Amino acid sequence: MKTRIKIHGFLIFIAAVLAIIFYKYLLPSYSNSSVRIIFDLAGLSLVLSGYFLRTAARGYKAELNPDGKTLVTKGPYAITRNPMYLGTLCIGLGIILLILQWWTAAAFLIIYLAIYIPQIKKEEKKLDDFFPDAFKNYCRVAPRFFPGIKNLRQPDSKIKFKFSWAEKELSSFLAASLFIIVVKNWALLRR
Repeated sequence: MKTRIKIHGFLIFIAAVLAIIFYKYLLPSYSNSSVRIIFDLAGLSLVLSGYFLRTAARGYKAELNPDGKTLVTKGPYAITRNPMYLGTLCIGLGIILLILQWWTAAAFLIIYLAIYIPQIKKEEKKLDDFFPDAFKNYCRVAPRFFPGIKNLRQPDSKIKFKFSWAEKELSSFLAASLFIIVVKNWALLRR
């Protein structure tokens, strides 16, 4: 297991503990339940979309690049050069909508940017060194992070999903789900 994955799991655990301890500050009481439902549905949609994107990206990469000697440019990688990190952003923003405390967005974005901007630069340097011409051509057609309409319409951008791919994301999905359940139930219990 990669050190980065262990650190992320540990950070999720710490976030859950802090959410329980500081629930009064994290989870305000909203009287308008229709607003709460809209934010919950939007947040849940983002979390599920993020996991779908991460799972598809990881699966494509494992299937099309089993030996690490192929530049993957199809499926989610035709939409963005970093679909797994985009999926992680969707998951984090979804959890923020579920918690519905705006200061957590700032904290998440600062931590997210501090972790992933250097990681993306490091990975892109390796890809440029390993696939110099192919990677430069790929950079011309696929955006670094946020996909454009043009990328979503490409024939190579069709995303498939195999349940066998979900195994690698299962522990992260379960940890995030447990975090959401604990925080939401804690908010209900305190009312």
